[in-house]
Amino acid sequence: MKNLIKSTAVLCLLWAPIEAAPIEFRYGLDVFTESQGSLDALQSITVMREIRPGLHFGQSLYSAAAGDAGGLFIGGFELLKRIPIRNGTDLEFGGFIGGGGGAGLVPGDGLMVRGHITLRQHLFGNVAGTVGLSYIDIAGSPVSTPALSFGLSRDADFAFAPGRDQVGVNSGRVIRAIKPLVKQFYPQNNLRRNGTPLDTMTLVGFEASFAASPSALNETFIQATGAVAGDGEGYADIQVGYRWKTAPEGLRAFAEVATGFGGGGDVDTGGGLLATVGAGVAFPVYGGFEVEMGTQATAALDGDLIALAPYVRASLNFGDQRRPYNETRNWQLTLGVSLQEPNSEFRKPGVTATASPVLIESALDLFLTDQIYFTGNAQTVAYGDAGGYAIGLLGLGYAIPLNKIWTVSVEGYVGAAGGGGVDTGGGLVGAARLELDYAVKENLAISTGIGMMQSFNGGAQPLTLHLGLKTAFTTFH
Repeated sequence: MKNLIKSTAVLCLLWAPIEAAPIEFRYGLDVFTESQGSLDALQSITVMREIRPGLHFGQSLYSAAAGDAGGLFIGGFELLKRIPIRNGTDLEFGGFIGGGGGAGLVPGDGLMVRGHITLRQHLFGNVAGTVGLSYIDIAGSPVSTPALSFGLSRDADFAFAPGRDQVGVNSGRVIRAIKPLVKQFYPQNNLRRNGTPLDTMTLVGFEASFAASPSALNETFIQATGAVAGDGEGYADIQVGYRWKTAPEGLRAFAEVATGFGGGGDVDTGGGLLATVGAGVAFPVYGGFEVEMGTQATAALDGDLIALAPYVRASLNFGDQRRPYNETRNWQLTLGVSLQEPNSEFRKPGVTATASPVLIESALDLFLTDQIYFTGNAQTVAYGDAGGYAIGLLGLGYAIPLNKIWTVSVEGYVGAAGGGGVDTGGGLVGAARLELDYAVKENLAISTGIGMMQSFNGGAQPLTLHLGLKTAFTTFH
């Protein structure tokens, strides 16, 4: 755990003080040179930025791409050094540290480390391709192998700046809206991996949508959901998509397509690749608040899952198209680790593991006022004999500045958790936390916290301890 804390601190210190820069999005594929049980390849989505000349830091989410391990998710931190060789060609050396598991492939700790050497070649516009060699090791699993690595990356300028209440950015892509959501999965005569019929699932999650400018009609989005009730405890998915709208605002219809990866909870998604199509209607309520209702159809491309998914989303929209880039929102990013001290019923019956899980944690806060904020939190296990244990939470927080250095925050959450033999009874959990932040410099604070998590239908009720670093930024809409 000490090494994880040190790594997190170093990476956050690197991230915090840098001026605004383009964001790089990368899709990666690691094809194993030899089969690792039910897993033959990993795919990844990475978001990173240059934090020093030639040094790039970000976060990645890895999942199964080939084999029969749909539901394997591993999240963590990425760091790479880029060295120009000639015009348009770079050599990269990098590493990843993170945690997760799933699909029954990681019965142990779940800590994953990956090192790589990569050749990056500019292709056209702001798009580049990569090819290289990597080595991947997942603790507590049979996965330890070299791999051939391939990727595509795209740079995009976003309208943001480090710090709170910033001014001066008047171009770039914008965050259009954030959208908590609930959806119901109705499987179409599908079977679980164990051969029994798959019943309905209730999922909760979160979406963020983006546009090329405040006045753009259509948008891209990223959406993540997890099971909280029904027949899919431990199931989760993350998808990226595009949405067409009949009007930029007001009452309007829309259509959407998306692709990504998902699985877990014994849901048979094969290698994990998903495809989704959907349509719906947006209803303005008040100010920038809207309600969206619609239906999606989601299918696993090489597994036994085809589901109809009616949903409802609450949408908090940003910006005024008549005043582009003149509205701002304050945010706060936290990167760190958490420790869960199990209670006596934390594990499912028959599970003999007793270690305290350590999870890699990321949180993003959106300030609604100077003190009240909406928060999203994601955690994946890296230690504690609970490979596959993951948590996704949404909630509200209230910050109380004591002086210029110390701040106390209180947070409450609801969300989904499951996997790793932890008894979350279907997945629905609630949590609360008390945090104390110490500002070590402008725009950087050390955060400590203590809290509780409660499964609504299972036995898990751990005490939670938290350590991380926080940095603030402003977006323009």
